[in-house]
Amino acid sequence: MTSTVTKLLKALALFVLGVGMVAAGIYIRRTDDLPGATLVGVVALLASIVLGVKIARNRLSARTVRAAFAVGVLVALVEGFMVYRIALAAPLQPEPQNVPSAVQSAPSSEWMQAVEHARQVVRAALSDQNLPGLSVAVGAGGTLAWAEGFGWADIKHRRPVTPDMRFRMGTGSTLLTAVGARMLMEQGKLKLDSPIQTVSVDDQDPRFRQRCEQPVDALSAAIAHAAGQPFLTFMEQQVFQPLGMRNTAAESSTEENPEHVGEPEEDAPILNIIHDGLLAPLGSERRYGPETIATVYIPRFGTDPRRGVERMRPRNYSCFAGSMAFYSTPSDLVRFGLANDGVGDGELAGGWVMSLLMLPDRGVVVAVMSNVTHAGTSVIAQRVAAAFAR
Repeated sequence: MTSTVTKLLKALALFVLGVGMVAAGIYIRRTDDLPGATLVGVVALLASIVLGVKIARNRLSARTVRAAFAVGVLVALVEGFMVYRIALAAPLQPEPQNVPSAVQSAPSSEWMQAVEHARQVVRAALSDQNLPGLSVAVGAGGTLAWAEGFGWADIKHRRPVTPDMRFRMGTGSTLLTAVGARMLMEQGKLKLDSPIQTVSVDDQDPRFRQRCEQPVDALSAAIAHAAGQPFLTFMEQQVFQPLGMRNTAAESSTEENPEHVGEPEEDAPILNIIHDGLLAPLGSERRYGPETIATVYIPRFGTDPRRGVERMRPRNYSCFAGSMAFYSTPSDLVRFGLANDGVGDGELAGGWVMSLLMLPDRGVVVAVMSNVTHAGTSVIAQRVAAAFAR
């Protein structure tokens, strides 16, 4: 009798463990958008039912029963740890009114009311979305009316976001490249139906050296060929300098990841283990590019920064040239927007990091940039624009 009760209790415990895995999997899937989390729980539940029935019927050896419980407990511990990390991710800026900010000059009295309203919008968005940092600039009346940085450019070192802090544009780089292409088209040097695949590029600019296997994007190659000079040189001389975009440039092939983390030139595995396991906890950090560029973060789980953020593993985008390699400031993008019609969003590592918005009928240009992927920059830009369009 005692043996039968023990078997039933073991079967019931295994079933309860399976139900717990399903519950944890559903929670992880819904809150963190992690594909497969629910499936793992369901498979574990089905396995627990099958094994539980066999345990009750005394068809499994003691060793198999112990192994089943060991695997079940291990999976449950992993799921439990993920649930814990998701549920207890500490917000970076829990109180919107206390979000730090920095401006270079006070806005004129004409726009003071709009700026105050826009500040509330930005602070609330930064706090609600758990964003490390945001930088915003607005052009109105043909000039730069407001520029301000919010939060942290680097979380660990508490480097503040300032108006001249530069952010990576990701795919938003194409907005700038398109203007360069349009200039050459207007000069008759570039045609859309040109056989780009036959273009040969001889670019000696050291910042343009490739560091990954992805080839140079076709449009940048075509622009360099049509302009008769290196692509980056053309963009600086013909697009950035005339518009006063002093903080806009292309990512360096060496400065972004000076210690070659994750690249073939990285140290031997044993040295990395010593560095990351011993030296890093003692304060010795790897260098990840210049401090004038905001550190890039990604959501720790899925696509929601509210579940916590972590530093993005270094990746050099210099070889993507005009399609992804540019960095800039919102102020520079506003200057660009005041002179051109380019609007759009920029994506990096699968999530939005910047938005450039225009209200032509109101003469308002808004640029919003963040240093975490999957930020709602487009919605923030729309709300800021609404404050200035009143």
